[in-house]
Amino acid sequence: MMRDLPNFPIEMSSALGAGVRACGVQDFATLCERVRVLPYGRVASTDDLLCVLHEGKGTCSSKHRLLAAVAHDCGHREIQLIVGIYEMSEANTPGVSAALGRARVASIPEAHCYLSVEGARVDFTGLAVGTASPFEALLSEHVVAPGELGPAKRRLHAQALTSWANGVGVSVETAWSIREACIAALARRGHATT
Repeated sequence: MMRDLPNFPIEMSSALGAGVRACGVQDFATLCERVRVLPYGRVASTDDLLCVLHEGKGTCSSKHRLLAAVAHDCGHREIQLIVGIYEMSEANTPGVSAALGRARVASIPEAHCYLSVEGARVDFTGLAVGTASPFEALLSEHVVAPGELGPAKRRLHAQALTSWANGVGVSVETAWSIREACIAALARRGHATT
């Protein structure tokens, strides 16, 4: 994965860089690998970029937001933070089959964060790889700034889930419940892949 991304030293000239360095990380490649192997799970504070390192876990959002913020802080704006909307299924997101099965659906739109540089998509979420890639089931992609991730992702995801709910004849609340059951299943699995 790192072959698609540049490696560079993380400078201590900003609070973010100093915080990352205080966690024992000297360069971007090491930070990416450190983040990738952390378990999947929601962090307590979405305002603190370093919470991923301090809490030792993260979601696609918190992990990639940290990576993009550090890259931009170090002058590497070619590394973009992406919100992709994809059709989440057991094939591309192992661990969600029971939640989808209970809802009697094969897939549901999910917002997924990752990095992109010169068109190459790079994912450091660290979840188990399925028989298919979420990238094969993309419905849309959106470049967002790290500081705007929360509101942008919520808006994009809400639009996709509302459209999907209307199309399959369920309420938006039911759609969100199905989605949350899928995320809870992923968090219970919680392990990173090697």
